[in-house]
Order: sequence, then C-alpha cells, then structure tokens
Amino acid sequence: MKQIKPENTILSQIQHELECWSKGDTKGYGKSASDDITYFHNVPAKARIDGIQAFRKFMTALKGQIPPHRYKIVNPKLQMYGDVAIYSLEYHALLPNGNPLALGRGTCVYHHSGKNWKMVHNHWSMLEED
Repeated sequence: MKQIKPENTILSQIQHELECWSKGDTKGYGKSASDDITYFHNVPAKARIDGIQAFRKFMTALKGQIPPHRYKIVNPKLQMYGDVAIYSLEYHALLPNGNPLALGRGTCVYHHSGKNWKMVHNHWSMLEED
C-alpha cells in the first residue's frame, strides 16, 4: 500500500480550504482547525482569536463578505519539522471581471495529531498594492 507523503496531505488540505474561501464559503475555510487554534488577521480581526468556538464564530460572521473570486498562490513555502509544518504564501485574488480584490500574506502552522494534520495557528495580513 502506497503511503501519502505528509507534504501532499497538508498541501491538499490548504488547497481545499483556499478553494472554499474563494467561493465565499467561510465555514469551509479552517475545516482542519484544531480545538486550540489561534488566528490573527490585520483587517477584520484586530485581536488574536483563541480556540475553535471563537474561530467558528468569527468565520460565521464573515459569511457574505467574501465575494467569489479567482486566486493565485505566489511564493509558497512548506517547511516540515517532524510533526509540525509551516506553510507561508502570498495570496493574490481577482474578481471575475479581472479587477484585483486583495493581496495578502498568510502563514499556516499545522501539527500532526493522531491520523490528521490540524491547523493550530493561522495569520493573515492584507498588503497594499504597489
């Protein structure tokens, strides 16, 4: 039986969650979040969000505020340290008409727990366009 590399599992999870986000599905983003997740975002969440209940409440409040869009991942990097993985990226979003929606940088930290990789920390910063 062929084993799936942890890197592929994590990248697949991230791709799925970003696809949810790009469709405006804020509940689908963070499906892999751990019970003790911490979350930062410099625009809608001015303070750190602690724990799965607060994270879900925050994501539910964003429903309808994220327009459907296309996105491109720029300069991604996945670093593996045993049962911890750090994924960093730039997120370039475009509206269906081609107008830019947002430029952002994100860092997602995952921990291998049991059979699953869980997101334990997520940090997003929106960037100014040059």
